[in-house]
Formats: sequence, C-alpha cells, structure tokens
Amino acid sequence: MSYSFDNKADRSGRVPWLKEYFTPEAVKNEGLLGYAGAEFEFASCPAFCRGVMEIVKKGTFGYSLIGDEYRNSVRWWMKNVRNWDIEPEWVIPTHGTIFALATAIRLLTREGDSIITLSPNYNRYDQAARRLNRGSVKIPFIETETGYALDTEKLENAFADEKNKLLVICDPNNPTGHILSEAELDSIAALSREYGVAVFSDEIFAEIVFEGRRVIPYTEIAGEDALAITCTSMGKVFSLTGVNHANVIIANPELRERYMAQRNADHFGSVDPMVYAGMLEAYSPEGKDWTLALRDYLWDNYLEFERFFKENLPKTRLVRPQGTFVVWADYSAYGDMWPELDRLLREEGLLVGDEGEEYFGKPSCVRYSIAVPRSELKKTLERVGAALTKI
Repeated sequence: MSYSFDNKADRSGRVPWLKEYFTPEAVKNEGLLGYAGAEFEFASCPAFCRGVMEIVKKGTFGYSLIGDEYRNSVRWWMKNVRNWDIEPEWVIPTHGTIFALATAIRLLTREGDSIITLSPNYNRYDQAARRLNRGSVKIPFIETETGYALDTEKLENAFADEKNKLLVICDPNNPTGHILSEAELDSIAALSREYGVAVFSDEIFAEIVFEGRRVIPYTEIAGEDALAITCTSMGKVFSLTGVNHANVIIANPELRERYMAQRNADHFGSVDPMVYAGMLEAYSPEGKDWTLALRDYLWDNYLEFERFFKENLPKTRLVRPQGTFVVWADYSAYGDMWPELDRLLREEGLLVGDEGEEYFGKPSCVRYSIAVPRSELKKTLERVGAALTKI
C-alpha cells in the first residue's frame, strides 16, 4: 500500500497540545515546525485510527478485559515486526512506559536505593526515581568514531554497589539512536546474573530501525529465568505520546506474578477501550506495512538532514541513528563560537530542538526530532542556511 507522511499534523481545536506550547512563537509565526519533543508532525497509523473510530461510533467506553485476542495480537506483532517469539501469558498491559518503570522501581527497590541508567538517556527515568525517593547512578557511554559503546567496567562497578538494584536501558537509545549490540547485551546479562541486579529494558522505539538493523530483545539474550522486564509500546512507532498505554513482557513466571501484583497495587484499572481496539487494528499486516514505509521516510529525512549539515555545518558531529527518529547533534567542535551559533540557529534559523543537558549530555548537544513532513524539513533547513550566511 501507499502511505503519505507529507501532510502536517492538524493541531487545531480545543486541546492545548504540549508540542505547540514548547514551540517558540517566532517559529509558529513563520509557519515553521519545532524539532523538540519526540512525536510525529504528521498523522498516526490509519489502522490504529480506524480501530479508535469503531469504538467512538458506538459511544461505549466502559472497562475492558484482557482476552486471548489482545495477547495474541501483541505476540503476532513481536514475531512479525521484531522477529521475537514470546508466549501470550508474558504480556502485561500497563498505563504507559514510565508507569511501568515506576512499578518496577517500587517492586525491586526501597527508598534510598538507586537505579542505574546509561547516559545520555531519557530524562524521565531519573524523574521517576526521584519522585519515588530513589537515587540515580549514570554510566556514560564511551564515545567512538562512529557512535557510542557501553562502558562495561564502570557498569560493573555500579552493579557491585548493593544500593543499586535496577538497571534501566533504552534500546534504541534516546537520544543517541544507538542500538545495543549482542555483545553489549551479553555483558549486561552476565553482570545481572552475577550481582542480582534486575534490568528494565525500554524498547518502545524498537520498531524504528535503519539499514537492516534489529533491536535484540534483552529478554531473548538474558533468558526466560532472568530478572528481565521488557517494556514495549505503540507510543513511538505510532506516535501515541499522549496515550497512557504500554505492554510489559516478562518471561520469568515468578517475577511476572510479583510485577502484576505491584502493578495492581499501583492502581492499574483496565486498558482504554479505544487503545484496545486501535492496537488490534494496528498490530496487523497493514500496521506492519505502514511501519516499514515510515522507516523509509524517516531514513530519507535523516539523509536530508545529514547532507545539509555536511555542507553547511561540517564540524557538527551528527551521530547517525541506528534507530529512533531523533538525531543527536554535538556542536562542541565549534568551541567558543558555540553560544553565538546556538543563538543563530534558534533565533534566526528557527531550528529549535531539545537541549542536550536535559538528556544528561554536553551543553553543546541538541536533540532534534525528524518525524516531520519532508517539505517542512527543507523549509527549516533553507531558513538555517540563510541565517548561516551572517557568520
């Protein structure tokens, strides 16, 4: 089938959208888009929308129950899109990725304990720990010529501290787009077994991968008896950032029962019926076909973005993403010029992303979301090109 990602998302109406709130007025006044926030600037998957509309037309929004069709739908998607064989009973619905992580933190740690994260990383992991009176230990990735690599030595040191009870990984990594290699996952699994530290693997970007890559599910590496919790979601592949839903997958039966008990104690109710119906429609051959088209479109957007930077800002270190639809740009090679360049990019070029320090990166780093219509991307880059003539 043919799908179009060329039309801007319609954010008109009465809903005060967060992405609009964080887009500067100067950007909106020029009819341009902001590049902060990891959500689409075009519409979501038609199959998901069709499922939602079926419920809306009926006008019935009561509690839902998780049946065989639900779990088998997730199983089908994991097998056919991620090449991962799971059992239906491994699937546990939750009210979103951070809800799922908070449940794991409550289950596996106590106040005063800490989680471990790999940085740069998504800032809401630390927020979840902080709100639950837990600490956070950050293990920086090693920067390589082509991207990033796991610092196994520092990770082991963190695992050896008995206060650190849970490692949180994001695969592909947000914001760098790095996919953990099989060797890196093997190292994490070995350390987990040796020190008894559980692993929460956030794989909500895992369907969006490039150049033939695959995100290897952590549970597949660690084994079915491991202290492993995998979080999957439609949130990124279908840009449902405002929808509170995710599926946790736990193979270990004892851990699964404990996790479900904690989830219920955390006031889990039921799956939103619109999300339920949308998932059944989207986790399908049509949804897979749409996802493959999305990958191609996003990759072409990245190449457009990369080409512009090579020609106009060649000192910028763009980390070519292995997955996700965010791009991590490091401007540190511009040295003392960076503050003025930063101002020029934002205020005159109107290229506005997320500040690197929000993701525990260097002040000279910026995260850009490139899930935008290509014509809009080109408009922004043209504006940036014109601004750069001033320096």
